[in-house]
Amino acid sequence: MAENLAERRLEEFLREAPQASREEIEEFKRLVEQYFLGEITPDEFKARRLQMGTYGIRNTKDIHMMRIKIPAGKFTPDQLEVLADIADEFSKGIGHWTTRQDMQIYWIPTKDVPGVLAKAAAAGLTTREACGNSVRNVTACPFAGVSPTELFDVTPHAEAVTRHFLRNPVSQKLPRKFKIAFEGCPEDHARTAIHDIGAVAAVKEENGTKILGFRVYVGGGLGAAPMQAILLESFTPTTELLRTFEACVRIHDRLGNRKNKAQARIKFVVKTLGPDKFRQEVFAEREKLPVYPYSGMQTTETDERPGKPAADIKPSAPVNGTFKRWMFTNVIGQKQDGFSTVTIRLRLGDITAKQMRELAKVIRRFGILARVVISQNIMLRWVRHEHLQALFAELELYGLAETEAEKLWDVTSCPGAETCQLGISASRGLSRAMEACFKEAGLTGEDIENVHIKVSGCPNSCGQHSIADIGFFGGAKKVGEHLAPHFQLMVGGMTAEGQAIFGQSVVKLPAKRIPEAVVQMLALYRKDRISPKESFREFSDRVGVAYWKEALEPYTTLPPYEQTPEAYRDWGADTEFSLGGMGSGECAA
Repeated sequence: MAENLAERRLEEFLREAPQASREEIEEFKRLVEQYFLGEITPDEFKARRLQMGTYGIRNTKDIHMMRIKIPAGKFTPDQLEVLADIADEFSKGIGHWTTRQDMQIYWIPTKDVPGVLAKAAAAGLTTREACGNSVRNVTACPFAGVSPTELFDVTPHAEAVTRHFLRNPVSQKLPRKFKIAFEGCPEDHARTAIHDIGAVAAVKEENGTKILGFRVYVGGGLGAAPMQAILLESFTPTTELLRTFEACVRIHDRLGNRKNKAQARIKFVVKTLGPDKFRQEVFAEREKLPVYPYSGMQTTETDERPGKPAADIKPSAPVNGTFKRWMFTNVIGQKQDGFSTVTIRLRLGDITAKQMRELAKVIRRFGILARVVISQNIMLRWVRHEHLQALFAELELYGLAETEAEKLWDVTSCPGAETCQLGISASRGLSRAMEACFKEAGLTGEDIENVHIKVSGCPNSCGQHSIADIGFFGGAKKVGEHLAPHFQLMVGGMTAEGQAIFGQSVVKLPAKRIPEAVVQMLALYRKDRISPKESFREFSDRVGVAYWKEALEPYTTLPPYEQTPEAYRDWGADTEFSLGGMGSGECAA
């Protein structure tokens, strides 16, 4: 009976899916059946499920994390409700936003994957190429279309690239994954310098006519060997955009290292060839390709418009004293008069199914729109100024009015050892512990609130620790006879357009000593800086690694295991730390 019901639900969702989705989901359903019947090997099945955005989870068999792509970060309230349904029906009622503007939902059994695929497809969402060696989700500045500083709205261009590469044979079997980001603002919210391709809006004038284009950067990336992208060309007109990107992907496909996955990203092709030779290869490849036109090629202003708000929304008094702080940390004016953007701070990117449903109602009620931010938050756009108090009051009811968005307490973290097979230590647990410690210590103030902290559970930098003011990546170290979780501290990372400065490695710290160590770092910054105008990164550059090593030496040790065995456990764990459960990562499978 249950199986028949599941079949009927799957068919119902498939009827609403686009043809390409319907065909591939039906094929995947057959693959699941073949896998359980033993007609295909686990490795054969793994290659296909990864193409459909379906990862294995640490210490499990036939249980998955599914990554659902949100191109350019745009989603509708209907889609948010579908994500909530998926989280409730197939998982544990929680979704997780990532630094790639995806949603990840964990603990989904293999047998349920086709149902998730079908339900997502019926809402216009896909997991296709969210994993594997392909062009991944195309990200974009969350302020695109509403930023007071942008040159033009990059959204239609990011969407065109998404459409061009999705299911495109040229991007199905690359040597390694390929990440693309778009930015229209000088602030570079999208962090284009650390992407395989980063495109920054540019305009030039010819005979009195404005021509839209991009400064295209290629070959950036993080991981264990971070590299800054090179400028491919200073102006790529939109008429040349898609074939330029395809030429880069084809060069990666042809010249990428297929023998060593650790050196297979396009950044290593750029490094091997050198910038000039690489440009020659791309431009020669581009000449072989047709011009691909797309809608929105000449669009300068957003066609996005707010909906009609409910008639009964009235200004309401803030329910407590946090409203003023929320206005300062979470609200920014749009270039359109009378409207603001509001950032919803989600701790570590997590949001419950109930919160998703309530937020969908809020979006409709206030006539606003939403996007995902690469800092794992949600941005509400087109909020009318007169509705800010009422919006705050409603969001607070659902636990969605946390202050400190994009500030010190808003730590970025990858999933780490909680679920990732490559995770060494608990990055999320450390991030929670740091925020709690900051609150207890009363760490606030304009001089430190823009210090950004990012944490990864291993050296691969999914938490983007390399570009943080204070970054950590997970490791392990034996103390006496016992293994203890540690994190490598890095300081001074940052990005700007065409520039990526990667943090300097300082010292390895026991996980349980890190919150107090960071509090001490910020205290020393306040004590020893030249002036309040000297930023934390400038201070770190000036004092150097030796200063930090000496200052943090007291935090590198642990008391004897017999006295405090809990100090040798990972954050959030009640058992002894070990590397059990680690396996080969599927990012490069």
